[in-house]
Parts: sequence; C-alpha cells; structure tokens
Amino acid sequence: MTSTAPTEGASATTATQRRIAIALLLVGAVCAGMGQTIVFSVLPPLAREIGLSNFQTGLIFAISACCWVFCGPIWGRLSDLRGRKPFILIGMVGYALSMALFGGSIMLGLAGALSGLPLYLVLVAMRSIYGLVGSAGPPAAQAYIADRTSKHERTAGIAGFSAAFGFGAMLGPGFGAAASLLGRTVPFFAASALGFVMLAAVFAFLPERTGPTQREHGKRVKLRDERLIVFLITALAFSVINAIPIQTIAFYFIDRLGYSTVEAPAYVSIGLTAGAMASLFAQLVIVQRLRLPPARLMRLAPALLIAGHLTILLSDHLWPVVFGMVASGLGSGMAIPAVTAAASLAVEPDEQGGAIGLAGAATASGFIVSPAIAFSLYSHTPQAPFILSTTLAALLLIFVWKSRKVGAAIPPHAEDVPEEATSEPAAAPYQ
Repeated sequence: MTSTAPTEGASATTATQRRIAIALLLVGAVCAGMGQTIVFSVLPPLAREIGLSNFQTGLIFAISACCWVFCGPIWGRLSDLRGRKPFILIGMVGYALSMALFGGSIMLGLAGALSGLPLYLVLVAMRSIYGLVGSAGPPAAQAYIADRTSKHERTAGIAGFSAAFGFGAMLGPGFGAAASLLGRTVPFFAASALGFVMLAAVFAFLPERTGPTQREHGKRVKLRDERLIVFLITALAFSVINAIPIQTIAFYFIDRLGYSTVEAPAYVSIGLTAGAMASLFAQLVIVQRLRLPPARLMRLAPALLIAGHLTILLSDHLWPVVFGMVASGLGSGMAIPAVTAAASLAVEPDEQGGAIGLAGAATASGFIVSPAIAFSLYSHTPQAPFILSTTLAALLLIFVWKSRKVGAAIPPHAEDVPEEATSEPAAAPYQ
C-alpha cells in the first residue's frame, strides 16, 4: 500500500483546525436535518391540494431513497480514494439544488401551471436529485470525522454528526411553519438558501491538507462483507421502523386525530419537534456523555421503539401520540449513531467511506421498503402501519440480543488506545 505525497508545504491540521472543520460539518448537518423535516411536515397537506394520493406522496420519498441507496456507497468509496472535501461539497450542492427545484415544482402545481402526470414526474425528478447527488455528503462528512477520531472516541464523534442532524430536524418544523407565513412554498427555498450559504463556508474554511492513502487495487468494502452484514441488517430494520411514523404521521394527524389539512402542519410540527428533541437528547447525553458502547445502544433502542409505536397505535389524542414520538425519537437517536459507529469500527482506516456509505444506504433503504407496505396498510386503517412497526421492533429486539456480532461491537478503552492515535488520529489515512 502506498501513500500520496503531501502537497508542498502542507502540514497536519492542528486540534483547533480540526474542531473548526468538524463544527462546519455539524452546522451543515443541522441544515440538512431542517430540510428533511420541513419536507415531511409541509409536503403532505400540499400534496393533497395538488391531487396526489398518500401512496404517490410516499413514493416520491421512496424513489429518492432508492437513488440514495445506490449512490451513497459509491460516493463513500470515491471519498476513500480521492479525499473527503470534494464529495462533501458535491453533496451540499445536491441538497440545496434539490430543495429549491422541489419547492419550485410544488409552486407550479399550486398555480395550476403543471398538473397530473407531468407534475408528478417533475416532483419525483427534483426530489431524486437529493438521492443521486446529495448522498455524496453524509458518508464523506462522517468519514472525515471518523478519520480524525480514535476508536474509543468514534461512537461519540459520529453521534455528534447525528445529533446535529437531529437538532436540525427539531428546528425544521418550526422553521417551516414560520417560513410558511411568507408563502406556502417559502420553506423549501429558505432551506435551499441555508444550504448554499453552508456550501460557501465549507468550500472556504474546511481543511484537508493531504490526499488519502492509496488502497490496494481492487480492495473495497462489499455489501456482503461478513464484518458488516449484521450491522447492515440491523440498520435496515431500524430504518424501516423509523420510516413508518415519519412518512405516515402527518396523514395520521389528519385521519386519526381529526385535524384539517390547514391545522395539521402546526400540530405535526409539535410531534416531529418533540421526537427530534428526544433524538437529540439521546445523542448528546446518552451517547456523548455516558459513552455507552454501540452494542448496548443497539440493544436498548428497540425497546424504546416498541414503547413509542405502541403508544401511537393505541392513541387518538395529541399528547399521547407526542409522547409516543418522544419514545421513538429516543430509540432512533441511540440506534443511528450506534450502527454507523459499529460499521466504522469493524473495518480498516482506509475503508471508512465505503463502510459508512453502506450503513447510510441501509438506513436509506427503509424509505424504499416502507412506503409500499405502510401506505397499503394505512389504506385499511391508520393504525395498521404501527402494528407492523411495533412487531418489527419486537423481532429486532430479539435479534440484537442474540447476535454475537452486535454484542462484540465495543470499542477499546481509552487506556488501550496508543498515544499517537489520540493525539493525531488524522495521521492515517488523512492529515
């Protein structure tokens, strides 16, 4: 294995520079999280007004997620070979552009300039930009963080990225509701503008002094890699369970709780914000402060998901449903960084992008699988998707407690980490 030579005059980034770099990535993740929940909270009522069915609305997300699943691992592997920063920038361009074009498409639909199949195809295409191009950003950004953290710090480092995304998800519904006062499609354009601002900041200030270590010819992380397969299955299961309430909850508030399409966004924002706050608490306190290993987090999360989804299933009033979303948010807040960190710890330093890309693809896969199942069940009764998700969470709980691979997902103790790994973790494969 050979290394690229450092660029002339380049030196390793200092601790302060690394903190600034990671702060930039976290702010970018906040913007992406805001955009995600803005779409989920604002789109469903607008979709009904422009004549889309529940299934068609879910399919928009599913097709974008399918693009993410296909492209995310490819972008991750490319970042292993060519450096993280170019692909972080590509992902941010994809995110900001897709939000602006998607909002513009909805504006055309509301104005009657587009309708029917042409409108739907445009909406699918514009949202798919996020999956095709936006998927370059998160694997590269998380791998950038993984390159610069020791194994002992890896879960907390990746949890910081997830927490930033969760913080944005918490802000998104409120931001969307406020921006909607200026116009019903303004939230999409406002999210896009924030994305372009962060793109400029990352371009100007994110350091990446040297190129990546060159990998052996043909060496790559594969989908069926025995080191990762258990974690990818776990990530997919968590994803399907988490996707069901995210995709159906706005319709649930309209059909089960009885809110109108005008009232629903405000009340949906309460539930989504509460869930996002719980997820943020899990990532910042339970993961970051308590430093629980991935194995323990993956085994606690399904129990919280069971409690949350069962509460939603049995409730037809606002506050019990909000409580259920809080419990579900705690579970997903533990699960997402735990599975990603476990995948990162299972591979070599020069395979971080590929492993994290596959974990992200497995997570995105839930948004492919769940719409067809969830909305088919939803057409029979609004509670049916939550019966499914509660059952899946129970099966997952059994799986993670029986899996030896999950039980072994424990990073080394700080005292077992070589001094050079903690003082300059970016030394290999990046500076």
